[in-house]
Amino acid sequence: MSSASGSAVDNSGSSERAHQLLISLVSCWLGGVWSDAEGVPEEMRAADAERRCHQVTNRLYGTDDKLRYERLRALDVAELAAAKEKIMAAARGDAADERRMAQLGVLFDAVAAVERENLTARRAADRIKKDIEGERMPGKLSDDEVAAVVPLGESTALLALLGLDAGDLTQEARALAILASMDRMEIARGLPKHMKVYVLERPFGALFGVPSPEVPRDARTPLKGGAWLEYITTVAENAQHPVPPAAKSLTDRELLAWGGTLAGLADQLRAKLAEISDATELKQIATAVVQRLDNEYRNSQNAVRLAPEPSGPPRHLGHPTR
Repeated sequence: MSSASGSAVDNSGSSERAHQLLISLVSCWLGGVWSDAEGVPEEMRAADAERRCHQVTNRLYGTDDKLRYERLRALDVAELAAAKEKIMAAARGDAADERRMAQLGVLFDAVAAVERENLTARRAADRIKKDIEGERMPGKLSDDEVAAVVPLGESTALLALLGLDAGDLTQEARALAILASMDRMEIARGLPKHMKVYVLERPFGALFGVPSPEVPRDARTPLKGGAWLEYITTVAENAQHPVPPAAKSLTDRELLAWGGTLAGLADQLRAKLAEISDATELKQIATAVVQRLDNEYRNSQNAVRLAPEPSGPPRHLGHPTR
């Protein structure tokens, strides 16, 4: 991929190369969400994400440099600046990309900020989940772990991406924000119920117009009984996928509310498909996400209607408490 001068960027005969590089980098950061859309089995998704990250490192720099790879995955500020310059260089002289270099740069910065925000939230969530699975009793958080809860609710960058004006890339920005919101739902799984709310309340407020519930802001204080189910059920209703009356058990209702929320995200993503460029993998991935969530939500509804106790949660929808 390197030219005779040693540059990793070659615009000859290319079209939207900078755009393609940007989306390839995002595919690295989105990890399991992207792999799931591609139909990769759950046990292979981590390796698949690593493969994409190695590929984009090679595409950006002309070599699969281990240090650069690790810094890109960690969203290192200096490495992001270097990657952005490579993408801007790819845009120069490209008929499609040069006219929108500013928009590409804005989108790069906005998505990188969201992924850094999600990475910080994921690390905090993993720390809490590890404690819950460890020797101490659930809810008995140390002072350090209480402090780790703070990043769970940080959603400033995600809300900015949802409202970003990026010219003809605006709908792609919105689609990427929806995929990042799905990633936040994965981050929330397995957390205590009030901490799920910390992770999700601001994105769900922006996406579905659901006000934040009254939850204790002291991480040591659990949510009152039934409050989480009431909240996620309201989210699903606002997402136009209310829990069906046939769902009687609390487990079924929570599962379908979670799935209805994902189905609502699929609806919002579907509305963007026509305005997403065919030049990158994003349209294909977004289409696959929509189809997968539609099918699996339909299957979950059928399972509840056909049997009093479903044999298990759908593969992708998962169970929010697991």
